[in-house]
Amino acid sequence: MKKVNFNVTGVKCGGCVSKIENGLKDEAGVLNIAVNIEDQVVSLELEDESKPMLFKKQIEELGFPVSKMSKE
Repeated sequence: MKKVNFNVTGVKCGGCVSKIENGLKDEAGVLNIAVNIEDQVVSLELEDESKPMLFKKQIEELGFPVSKMSKE
């Protein structure tokens, strides 16, 4: 399991959190999603690290630009 953090902009409320969670929850390989409004970070726990750029693109398509991505 790998954890990937995406620094995003525009996450301001519970509706934003729900939009991100619902947009990613059914994606293959995603084990857990955590969105931190205060820090503007979306954290994904993934089965493997093969698709982080795919998830970056999906987050941006949901309307939340990604400024930085880091792996743990």
